[in-house]
Amino acid sequence: MFYKLITECGHIGAGNSFERTWFIKGDSPMTVLQKARRLPRVKRKETSLAIKLIKEISREEYISGMNSYRGAQVY
Repeated sequence: MFYKLITECGHIGAGNSFERTWFIKGDSPMTVLQKARRLPRVKRKETSLAIKLIKEISREEYISGMNSYRGAQVY
């Protein structure tokens, strides 16, 4: 299964952050949540609150999302 995640990321000052979209493969939403906790830049303090959205998507949406990041500068 494929999932789209929106996470709170950043080390840009006290109380400041930005949202980033990730596309992850996983067997279940819990597996994806565990993977998301290890992603770079995701806020570590109360990580479960840093995950804004976990949504199951189709394979085509996953591929399209991954391709959108290629060549793009992502922070």
